[in-house]
Amino acid sequence: MPSMKRSQVDRVTPSLIEMPEVRTARVATVALLQLVDKLYSYRIPEELQEVVAAGMRITVPFSRTDRPVPAFCIDVSERPWDSTLKPVIAPIDEQPLLSPKMLELGRWIARYYAAPLGRTLDLMVPAAAKRQAGWKKVRRAVLLPGKDGAGEKLTAKQAAVLSALAGAGGSLAVAECAAAAQSGLGVIQSLARKGFIAIETCLEPVLPKEAAVERREPTYELNADQKAAIAQMSKAVAARRFSVQVLFGVTGSGKTECYVATIRQALAASRQAIMLVPEIALTTQTVQRLQARFDRVATVHSGMSEVERSRTWAAVAAGRIPVVIGTRSAVFAPCPNLGVIVVDEEAEASYKNQASPRYHTRDIAVKRAQLEEIPVVLGSATPSLETWKNVRQKKHYRLIRLPHRVRGLAMPTMHLVDMRDEHKQRPGVHLLSLEMEARLRETLSRGEQAVLLLNRRGYANFLHCPRCKTVVTCPHCSVHMVFHTTTRLAHCHYCHARLAVPTKCQTAGCGGPLIKFGIGVQRVEEELCEKYPQARLRRVDSDVMQRSGDYAEVLGAFERKELDILVGTQMIAKGLDFPFVSFVGVVSADTALVLDDFRSEERTFQLVLQVAGRSGRSDVGGHVVVQTFAADTAPIRHAVAGDYEGFADAELAKRKRAKLPPHTRMMRIVLSDARMSRLEKAAAGLAASIRETLERRGIAATVLGPFSAPIARLRDKYRYDLQLVFNTATAMLSAIDLFKSEHTLQAKVKTIIVDVDPVSLQ
Repeated sequence: MPSMKRSQVDRVTPSLIEMPEVRTARVATVALLQLVDKLYSYRIPEELQEVVAAGMRITVPFSRTDRPVPAFCIDVSERPWDSTLKPVIAPIDEQPLLSPKMLELGRWIARYYAAPLGRTLDLMVPAAAKRQAGWKKVRRAVLLPGKDGAGEKLTAKQAAVLSALAGAGGSLAVAECAAAAQSGLGVIQSLARKGFIAIETCLEPVLPKEAAVERREPTYELNADQKAAIAQMSKAVAARRFSVQVLFGVTGSGKTECYVATIRQALAASRQAIMLVPEIALTTQTVQRLQARFDRVATVHSGMSEVERSRTWAAVAAGRIPVVIGTRSAVFAPCPNLGVIVVDEEAEASYKNQASPRYHTRDIAVKRAQLEEIPVVLGSATPSLETWKNVRQKKHYRLIRLPHRVRGLAMPTMHLVDMRDEHKQRPGVHLLSLEMEARLRETLSRGEQAVLLLNRRGYANFLHCPRCKTVVTCPHCSVHMVFHTTTRLAHCHYCHARLAVPTKCQTAGCGGPLIKFGIGVQRVEEELCEKYPQARLRRVDSDVMQRSGDYAEVLGAFERKELDILVGTQMIAKGLDFPFVSFVGVVSADTALVLDDFRSEERTFQLVLQVAGRSGRSDVGGHVVVQTFAADTAPIRHAVAGDYEGFADAELAKRKRAKLPPHTRMMRIVLSDARMSRLEKAAAGLAASIRETLERRGIAATVLGPFSAPIARLRDKYRYDLQLVFNTATAMLSAIDLFKSEHTLQAKVKTIIVDVDPVSLQ
């Protein structure tokens, strides 16, 4: 074969190479609903191009076997594709479940909280709504294109049917159509046979039943502070721009009235409003009072039935319900015309979701408000340090103060009792100090009411053998068992295990007596019954509040003055507003201070100040007795003084020196496994991989650990901690993106939990 010159080779080569055919078509970008943190592209077949849209679920082929799997379509675009791009199989939903802004919110949540996008989007829509639970089958008459009846020989009733359909946009339920045209079903069927209309059967939502709530408006005049606050927040709503309005008001200052006025401003502009509350059980009064102020209110919470949840979601999405009140999931309410979001008690830890994605509802509310270009209101008597720092540093955060109680009512008088001195002066075991006993006796003698708080369930929080120093612990968790008088059993408050309490120590060779040590709310209840036998008393904690209506029932009895004393855990610390409560007792203010958590002092301060605010909400005035073994600590001193700003400034300074949030950003990784040897090896390997990845990409971070978690064993699994601390949110996001792209956060253990901005380190 004769040789060819190079120029000849260059000319021939292109014709010898078969280039792949490149076409342009509609392509769907999807996120699988499985635990696969990756986006995939699928070709949309021609017959589905007018059907598939961003925000709906579709079925796509996945893996080598082309197994059909569900996915969220997050984008549809025209772009090139080759023959390897697999086609979409079919849509699952008739209409998109998520709007473009909600899709964007979901993408932000998945990125920031290091969660798979598909699972994140799936959790934003209630499962019952996706199944259309509680919807009904409806036969609809649909006017066909170009079939308005003009020039056709029709009866008067047939013409009336077509006119009614045209006036309704081309579609009506058959029964509604017959009623509007004052005709029978036969007329509609005759038009269908003639090809003027089609009769289709479809599923449609049923409006949820409205609760029968008597409308009530307050009788007192708003004070100058409230009027100024309402003016500022209403102006923000009218402006239709993103801002964060921080409503900082002392307990009893009338924050709820400010919320109501702000929501009404949004409704007046034909917009919707979302109000978030930490827990429905803890805010029963607030929810009831808000329901009495608006015509159509949807209440969203975990106690709803599947059908109620589905119908409510559909009604809100259709714009038929203007006000949504609810817990964490309500932040995703599908309001098509949102005007304002209100977050009540924004500092509450219960706003943090404890399953993936581990989002903080307050922060999601702020992000959604930014995307919707609307204001968000954060209200609290004890704002979180994150919010307080943002008020000082960010321009779009606006501070609004309510420094006085409504009607000029005085704040309660605070009394601090150092229990170390009390025990020296008074022999025997007494949970209530002499000061608390005297104040409580005076309160009852005047026919007034009292609230006593001890944030610890059970009767005794230790079962202790003084001979061998053994403490009875849970067989499945590394925590103490708590004795409960109601069951006469030892309970684990983490895995819910229960054990019969032996009469003697079970340690080999010991057999000593078991002593019930420490105090719980049941023991306080017992002492109150002994010292005040005539008082009508109820205990309020999660052990006795089993049904969703239990808490509301007790509060109703207390409001009707059928009870004299409420004693309980943090369930009674917030949200209660009763005019006859003139005394509040904090039995042990330092229960949270012993926890190995940098937020423990902030939680202690918030709890004491909030429960103190239940007292003196009428002209009778109020007293608060705070008992503690840590009277000289900052959170107790500032709480008794009612000095939020003094505490916040001191605590922020201390956190800054220690390089802790909110001055830094934290990411906690918890590994757990039934085998300690495997866990230790995996934790060490993951820590080394994280350090290497961060160093290689030049991302500054402090990696703490691995070390045993504060609760080292939980539900038969050992636990190890890794804590990553970043100077900025930008650095943390860069690290999260890097970890995702390189699959860094993987280890051969049973469970890995990634918690961004943790609110607890237990």
